[in-house]
Amino acid sequence: MSVVDFPAGPEPEPLLVGPFEVYRVVVEGRAIPKLTGRRNSDGSYSLTIDGRFGADFPDEATARQAAWLIGQGMAVMSGYTHLGAESKNQPFAPMLIGLPEVPK
Repeated sequence: MSVVDFPAGPEPEPLLVGPFEVYRVVVEGRAIPKLTGRRNSDGSYSLTIDGRFGADFPDEATARQAAWLIGQGMAVMSGYTHLGAESKNQPFAPMLIGLPEVPK
C-alpha cells in the first residue's frame, strides 16, 4: 500500500490589506464620488476611479483637467445634467466646506 502526498491547496488570500492613504479629489469645490488621487514623489499625479481604474498625469494642471472631465462624465452617466447639478434629491458631488483654522 502506498501513500500519496497531494499538494496543499493555494494559500488563503490575506484578510487585511493596507493601510492605505487616500485623498479625495475636489473639483469646483465638490468631492467627486469614488475618485481618489495622490501626488507622486516625482511631482506627477495619480487618479483612481472606484479603487480599480487609474492613470498617471505629468503635473497638477493636467490632473485637474482629467479630474474635471471624469467628474462631469460620472455626473452625466448618473443622470445629472452636470457636476454641479443639485437635483435627484441630493447633489451628485457634495460641496466641501473647510473649517477656519483655530488660532494657537
